[in-house]
Amino acid sequence: MRRVEYIPIKAPAMDGVFNLYETIKKAVEDQREDILDNDILAISSKFIALSEGRIVKLDSVKVSQEAIRLSSVAHIPSSLAELILREADKIYAALPGFVLTIKYGVVVPNAGIDRSNVKRGLAILYPRNPAASAERLRLQILTDLGKRVGVVVTDSRLMPTRIGTIGIALAAAGFEAVSDERGKPDLFGNIMRVTKRALADDISAGASLVMGETSESIPIVIVRNSGLTIIDKPVDLEDLVIEDSRCIFIRGLSAVKQ
Repeated sequence: MRRVEYIPIKAPAMDGVFNLYETIKKAVEDQREDILDNDILAISSKFIALSEGRIVKLDSVKVSQEAIRLSSVAHIPSSLAELILREADKIYAALPGFVLTIKYGVVVPNAGIDRSNVKRGLAILYPRNPAASAERLRLQILTDLGKRVGVVVTDSRLMPTRIGTIGIALAAAGFEAVSDERGKPDLFGNIMRVTKRALADDISAGASLVMGETSESIPIVIVRNSGLTIIDKPVDLEDLVIEDSRCIFIRGLSAVKQ
C-alpha cells in the first residue's frame, strides 16, 4: 500500500511584502529537504496573502453607511464590516459576531478576513488570486528547479454541524483536483452515480493537521507519494466549486427558509 508523507516546512514570521517562491525555496533548503518530481506543495493562503501585502490597518478603513448598518446587525467593528462588504463574493446572513459569506466558492465567515496571527489592530485578507498564485509557483519551481509538482493553496474553514476547523483548498495547480468516480463499481458491483473525490481538499486536510492553527510557523507542507498524477496545467476555480443551484446544503437551507 502507498504511504503518503507530509513534510512540515517552518518559515520565519514575515512583516512586509516578500518573494514567495524564494522564501519557500530557502525554507526548504534550511531544513535540508528537497522538492522532488511529483511532490505536491501545500501552501497556507495566509502566507501567500502576507507575501502580497494583504494586511489592512482596521483604523485606516473608510467606513460606509452600509458597513455601519451591517456592523450593527452583526455586532462587529464597522471597519471589519466594510472590509467584508468589499471582499465577499456573496453575503448570506449576518449573525452575532460573524457575517456568513462566500469567497472563491467557499462558504466562510467574514469573507475569510482574519485577525489572528497578525499584530493587534490589523486584519489579513485572502490572497488576490489564489489560483494564479498556485500556477505561478508551480511554473517557478518547474523553471528554476526543473521539478514537476502540484500546488495547493490551503485554508481552514468551519464545517456545518461540526466543532472546529478543517483544511480546505482555495486553489490548486498541476494535478486533477477532483476525481470523477461516476461509472465505477463499488465493492459490491454497484455503479457509482454521483460520487466525486475532492483530492485538493483531501491534501489540504492532511496538511492542516501538520500546519496547526496557532504559533507553529509551518506555512508550507511537502506532500510526497500522494499517488496523484502531475499535469502541466492550471486548475480553474470552476473545477473546484459547485454553483448554489446544485449544492444540496445551500438548496436545502434555502428551502427551509422559504
